[in-house]
Amino acid sequence: MKSFILNKIISEAIKEDIPNGDITSLSLIDQKTNVLANIKAKEHGVLCGSLLAKQIFKKIDKNLTIQIKKRDGSLVKKNQTIMTIKGKKISILQAERTALNFLGFMSGIASKTNYLVSKTKKYKTKICCTRKTLPNLRVLQKYAVRIGGGTNNRMNLSDEIFIKDNHFIKEVNFRSIVEKSIKNNKKRKIITVEVDNLNQLKQIKDLKINRVLFDNMKPSLITKGLTLLPKTVETEASGNINETNIISYAKTKVKRISMGSLTHSIRNFDFSLEIKK
Repeated sequence: MKSFILNKIISEAIKEDIPNGDITSLSLIDQKTNVLANIKAKEHGVLCGSLLAKQIFKKIDKNLTIQIKKRDGSLVKKNQTIMTIKGKKISILQAERTALNFLGFMSGIASKTNYLVSKTKKYKTKICCTRKTLPNLRVLQKYAVRIGGGTNNRMNLSDEIFIKDNHFIKEVNFRSIVEKSIKNNKKRKIITVEVDNLNQLKQIKDLKINRVLFDNMKPSLITKGLTLLPKTVETEASGNINETNIISYAKTKVKRISMGSLTHSIRNFDFSLEIKK
C-alpha cells in the first residue's frame, strides 16, 4: 500500500474521532501517567491491519513503544495478544478506537476471505473481490482480501476493459460492442466480457478477449459455457454466490469466483485493548 494514501486515511480517521481533543481523558488523566496496554483478539481468525494500527498509535504519539506480536496474515486465537503498547495513557486512549476499528474491519475481511479460500482450495479456483467497496477505503479492503489468500479484481475503472450489460442496449449488437473495444484497446488492457446467457457467449467466443465472466448463471450453464471457450480465455463466475452455494460453482472448474460480499457486507472481527493494572 502506498504510504501517502495510508497517511491520508489515518489522518482523516483521527481527525474524525478527535476533532478538538479527547476531552474526557484530558479531564481525568495526568499527562505524565504511563501504562502498558495489550491488544487481544477476542475470536479465532486471520489478522490484518497490524502495521496500520501501529501507525495510528505513532501518529498520536511518536514516543509510544509498540511491539507487534502477530503479523498480518497470521492465524490468531481467542485471547491471544497481537500487540503491546507502552507509553502515555492519554495517548493510548486517544488512538484506541481508531486502531481497533481498522483492525476489526480489515481482519474481518481477511478472515472471511481465508475461510472461503480454504473451503474451495481443492477445486483450485481463485476467490476474488470486486469494486463493491467503501469509498476511499478500497485500498485497505483489497489489501485485506490478499492477506486472506484471495485475489484482487480490477482496482478501478482505469485498470481493465470490462464490458457489462449496461454498456450495450440490445443483445443483437453485443458482438459489435466487443469488437469495438478490441479495436480501441490501444494500451492493450485486459478485456473482460460479462455474459448473462449462452447466446451471448456464442457471439463472442472466437474473439480475442482475456476473460469471460458468467454473471448470475447457474453452475450447470457455466459448465456448458466452459466447453465453448478456448483454454486461453480465463473464466470467472459472479452474482449471488455465497458460502452456501460456492462449492457448486467451484466444482464447475471456473478459474475465478468473484464476490462483492467479501468487502461490502463483512462482519467486524472483535479485538479489545486492555490496560495492565
